[in-house]
Order: sequence, then structure tokens, then C-alpha cells
Amino acid sequence: MSTIDLKLRPTTAAAASITVPLGASRPWLDWTRLALGTASRVVLYSLLGLMVYAAAPVALGWSPTTVMTGSMEPRIHPGDVVVAKPVAASDVHRGQVLLFDDPDQAGHLRLHRYHDNGQAGQIVTKGDANPSVDSTPIERSAVIGVGFLRVPYVGTPFVWAAAHQYGHLLVTGGLLILVVLLSRNDRYLLRDERSASPRVTVPAGRRVQRRRERRLRRLRTAGGAIGLAAIGGGLALTLVVSGGAHAAFAAPTANPTSSFGAGNYDCLQDTYNSQTSYGFPYNETSGTTTTDGSSFARVGTLSGGATFVAGSCATNQSPYLQLDGTGQVTTAVNLTGQAAFTIETWFRTTSTAGGTLAAFTTAQTGTNTTADRALYLTTAGKIVLGVRPTTTTTKATTTPASYNDGAWHHVVATLSGTSTVVYVDGVAVVTDSTNKTVQTATGYWRVGYAPLSGLPSAPTNGYFVGSVDGTTIYNNSAQSASAVQARYAAGH
Repeated sequence: MSTIDLKLRPTTAAAASITVPLGASRPWLDWTRLALGTASRVVLYSLLGLMVYAAAPVALGWSPTTVMTGSMEPRIHPGDVVVAKPVAASDVHRGQVLLFDDPDQAGHLRLHRYHDNGQAGQIVTKGDANPSVDSTPIERSAVIGVGFLRVPYVGTPFVWAAAHQYGHLLVTGGLLILVVLLSRNDRYLLRDERSASPRVTVPAGRRVQRRRERRLRRLRTAGGAIGLAAIGGGLALTLVVSGGAHAAFAAPTANPTSSFGAGNYDCLQDTYNSQTSYGFPYNETSGTTTTDGSSFARVGTLSGGATFVAGSCATNQSPYLQLDGTGQVTTAVNLTGQAAFTIETWFRTTSTAGGTLAAFTTAQTGTNTTADRALYLTTAGKIVLGVRPTTTTTKATTTPASYNDGAWHHVVATLSGTSTVVYVDGVAVVTDSTNKTVQTATGYWRVGYAPLSGLPSAPTNGYFVGSVDGTTIYNNSAQSASAVQARYAAGH
């Protein structure tokens, strides 16, 4: 190959020589490479931040574990790393997500929610996505820790490996290599010009020299600023994705076999104390189930003529449940009725047929059963708490006034072992010291219907016609007067 000896001479004394790299890139190409490099570094920094976030708590004695199944969906997914914090046995309570030794598989761990109390101090656990509780209760000594942090996606490769999904691993590995290469694609823009690729010397005016130097300075300045933004962006993404993940352990969600509506009124989430067995705010916009807001998340199922009515976030304007005299809400958990309990609800009706607000029945559904611990209205609109102290006797406490006047009323009925108290709109309207005992029995709580046959002043038809809101059951506690007044003051 022949060569050409090219010699150039400056035309004026003011002319100068500058060095430029052979094949210098176009400005738009430089900026494109800078953008791709920055985006790649954001991805890498985010992945690194997530891994550090998952591993660092080990230094504190906490226990990270990779979630391998979907039993805790939708809040916790396969591939998430959950970090469990050791706590004292006295600090373990219902509603928490526990990491514990799997009672059914030696040498394995299980991550499920504390669902209920078992016998002799045992703990009954349940996966949020499972329709039933775990078959084997656990001892408190089996608890390793309480779920405290959730780091999403970090453990996904382990899930793929366990499922022999090697194609996923290869594709992800290839993409990661590509990201690493792209993150280094703009290095030549950020280093000193003297370290550039082979150059030739050509004459140029000072104006050309200054223009090129200014462009290089802009690229370097932008590269430095965007590099810092990449680091900040990666860390911010880490915090956004996983920093608020502690909310995943705040409350369970119902299993996916239930049918939920299109959305809820999140601004109306109610607050329940640790004694709550059921808390139904009826904030759904549609569907055939209602979410229990207590720590148990015991879903209620609507049947017949039970429908949600829209509302707003204003006080006493919340959505509610409408019952047309054929509908009810049933529950699926068989509970043991205790010696003390409380039934609370808001209601509104003009009906003269009476009907059940809430009751405890021996069967989950159907009419061939016995109602106990029943809060109902007589045909005159008076409120009654009817109980069965024994299998053959009944007792009732009735309000002196009627409340089927078409206005919203807040009613709370408590039985404490010493008396029954019925509160209406925050005021104790009747106290009955003769109605103070009830038999211990197992059964299911219902709203809107119960077979009331045999209870004093009970209407013939046990179905309620009207509106209800904020139905709350305390299966083993008689709430205090101050607690009742605070609930009434909060409105519905």
C-alpha cells in the first residue's frame, strides 16, 4: 500500500496546532453514549444497593431468607428476600409475619403470618394466599424472628435455579453483562484528552480549538453530574422499592380465591385494637367479599341481597353495606365464643320487620342452626342483645326506645360476666346485671341474618332490612365506656 506524506503549514503566525483523535465522534453520538452509560450505572447501583440492603442486617444478627413460593402473595412474592428480626417471645403477636422452623419439613424454614392462637400457647399460622390455616401449629420456641424488611427481586435467581429455569438465568446473565459494558461505553468522554486514541497534528485556529475544548468540558461536566445523579438515582430507587417494604408486614390480605372489587376507599381505613376479632368497614366499591381490617383479615362473604353503596371520605359519609331483607355477610372461621364479648355496628332503617344486625351461630350458613350472642331489632325498632346462658335457657336486654327512625345510629352491646350494657350513639341506654352469663360454644359470626327463634322478642324473619357500616366483633372482650365513646366520636 502506498503512503502519502502530507505536510501542512500554518498560513499566519497566529495559527496554532492542536491534536484531535482520529475518527473523533460526532456530538450527538457522544451524548447518546453518555446517556446509555448513565442509565446502565443507575441499574447497577440499584442492584448493588438492594444486595447490600439485604445482606447488611446479618451483622445485627438478623436472618435474611429468600421466599421460594407464592403462599404470601400479594404482599410478598417469590424471589423477595425477607429479613427477620429476632424478638422476645412476649413481643410475638397475631398479625405478624414469622420466620420459623417448618414443623412439617425438618431442616427447612417457613415464612407465614401469625393467624391465631392454638392450644397450650401454640401459634396457628397461615399463608396470606392460602385458603386455610397451616395443618400443624408451632411452638413459640420455633420462631426465629419477625419479618421486618422486604428486599424485592434479589433472590429471583435462586428461585429460577430451584425450578431448573436455566434459560431465565442465561438471559438475565447476558443482560447483566450488556449493562456492565454499556456502563463503560462513555469512559473516553470522561478521561483526559491526552489519553485518547492515536492522533495526528493539524493546524487550526484558536476559535476551533476553544470550541472543541468547550464541548469537551461540557461533556465532562455533564458526565460528572449525571454520574452523581446515577448514584443518587440508584440509591433512591433502592429506598423506594424496598425502603417502604416494612408495610408488607403491617396487615395481611385475603387469599386470591376471594373476589374483590375494583378498588377501596383507602382514606377510610379504620383503626382496630388488639382485641378485635372482626372489623368490617365495608369500604369496597364492588364485589362479593368484604375485607376484615383487623389483624386476622378474616374475609366476610356477601350473599343474597347484600350490596356495597358508594360514599366519600367525609365524616359520616363513608360507603356502607345495604341489606334488602334477603342478604347477609358470612364468615368462614370457626371460633370459640368467650364469656365476655362486644358487638358494635352502625345501622340505619325504617323497617318494622326487625332483623339481625350481627349474631353468633353454630353453622356458617343456612337456617337450621341456633343463634346466640345476637344483636337484633324487634318489630317495634327496639335494640336487643339476646344470649343463651345454657342450651335450654335464653336471656335478653332491650333498649327502652326505638331506633327505626331512618337516621344513622351507633350501637354497641357488651357482656362482661357482671352485666350487659347497651350503648346507643355513645351513651349507655340500658345496663342489665341479670344478663351476665353465656355458654361457651363454637360457631361463626354473621351480619344481617341469623335464625332468632327462641330468643325473647325476636322477629319472625331474622333478616335485616336497611344499611349497616363499621360492624366490629370483639369475641373475647367487653369494651369500656370510654372506648365506645371514642368509636362513636370518630363517626362512620
